[in-house]
Amino acid sequence: MAGIDYINALGAGASFDTKSIVEALVQAERSSSEAQIQRKIAVAESKISGLGSAVSILDILKQGAELINDARDFNTLSIQNSASSAIAATVTNNARAGTNSISVTSLAKEQRSVSGGFDSASDAINGENTTSIDITINGLTETISVESASLNSIASAINSADLGVTAEIINTGTGTGSYRLQLVGDQGANNAFSLSSDFAGLTFNTLQSATNAELTVNGVDFVRSSNQISDIIQGVSLNLLATTSNTETLSITRDTSQAKENILAFIAMFNEASGEFKKLTDSETDGPLRGDTIFRSIVNQLRDIMVSESSSPGTEINSLSSMGISIDRYGQLNFDDVIKIFTAGTNDQSRFNTDPAGIAGDIKILIDRVTASDGYLTTMQTSLNDRNAEYEQDLKDLDERMKAVEERYNRQFLVMQNIIEEMNNTKESLISTFDNLPFSNKND
Repeated sequence: MAGIDYINALGAGASFDTKSIVEALVQAERSSSEAQIQRKIAVAESKISGLGSAVSILDILKQGAELINDARDFNTLSIQNSASSAIAATVTNNARAGTNSISVTSLAKEQRSVSGGFDSASDAINGENTTSIDITINGLTETISVESASLNSIASAINSADLGVTAEIINTGTGTGSYRLQLVGDQGANNAFSLSSDFAGLTFNTLQSATNAELTVNGVDFVRSSNQISDIIQGVSLNLLATTSNTETLSITRDTSQAKENILAFIAMFNEASGEFKKLTDSETDGPLRGDTIFRSIVNQLRDIMVSESSSPGTEINSLSSMGISIDRYGQLNFDDVIKIFTAGTNDQSRFNTDPAGIAGDIKILIDRVTASDGYLTTMQTSLNDRNAEYEQDLKDLDERMKAVEERYNRQFLVMQNIIEEMNNTKESLISTFDNLPFSNKND
C-alpha cells in the first residue's frame, strides 16, 4: 500500500527517516521522465498556439485578397442619368462601362375595374341567392360562386382564388351607393382580364387597361410587362417612372479609386502579415514555429507570389513591381492589365482549380488550401493536440509506475528493518546471556 510509512510504523529500527528516503528515491526516478514529458507538452502547446496565430493572420490576409481576387472586384462603376425623374437606374459590378441611349414610349400598367355602387359592403347584394362571377385571364375562365354574397364576401373569395387579380372594397364617401368592389390585376397586357356576373346588379367599368412598357435602348425597341427591368442593359436595373419626350443617356463609368484603395489595403495587410510570420519563425526569440520547415515554405510561397511575375501577366504590367503605384510607364492606369495580374480576369476560382488565378487569386487559393480541414495548419494542430493527449496519458502512466516503485522501496526497507530488528534482538539476547554466565557474576 504505497503512501504508508511501513518502517516508522514498526517502531524501533535503524535511526533514519525511511519515509523521506523512499520519497527522495521515487522523486529521483520520476523527475527525469516527468521533465521530459512536460517539455514535450510545452513545445506542442507553444506550436499549437503558433499555428493558431498563423491561421488568424492568414485569415486576415485572405480577407484582403478577397477584395481584389475576382475580376468583378475591379468593376466599381457609377452611373450618370440624364432623365432621373423618368427613369431610375442602378448599376452592379457586372455592368459594362459605356454610354447607352434610352427613350420610354409607354409604361407598363395594371388593369383596374370597379363595380357599380352599393349602400353597404356587408349586406347581401342578391338576397339569399348564390352570386357567380366569371373572371377570364389569358383565355382561361374561373367561376367564383358566393352564397348570400356581399361585397366583402365576394372580395374574400376572389382573393382566396389567387388568380392574379386583387379585390378590395373602396368607399367613395359620396353617400348613397358609396361602396364599390375594385379589382386590380398585374402589370402587362397579358394580365388583362374580363368580368361577368349572373347577377345583373353587379357590373364593372374598366378605369385603366393593362398595358406593356415600351422603350428603345441603343436603337433597339423593347416590350416588357413590368416597369422594373433588369435584362436589357447588362448589370443595370431600370425602374420606369414616366415616359420621355426625348432620347436620354445613361453613362456608366468605371471608378478606379476603390480598386486602388483595396490594392493598397491588401499590400498593407501582406506587409503586416510578413512581420508577424517573422516573429513566429524567428529562432533568436524562440518563435513557436521556428523549426517548422513546412510553415516556412508556406510563407516563402506567399512571398514568391507577391514579388514574382503574376501567374496571369498582362500586356504591359506583369507584376507588382511593374505597376509602381498602380501606374504604368506612361503615367496612366492600364486597368485591364491590373485586373489581369490580380485576378487572371476570372471570378470565383476555388482551391481545387489549377488554372492561373493572378496575384490575389493565387494567395487566396494558397491560404484556402493550407487552412482547409485537410490543410497542413489544421491537420498539424489536430496532430499536436493528439500528441498532447498521449503525453498526458504518459504522465498518468508515470504516476502509476512511481506508485509501484514506491511500493517496492517500502517493501525493501521493511525487509531491511526486520533484519535490523532481528540483529538488535540477537544482540540483546547475547548481552543477557553473557551477563548471566557464572564468571560474569561479579558478586561471587
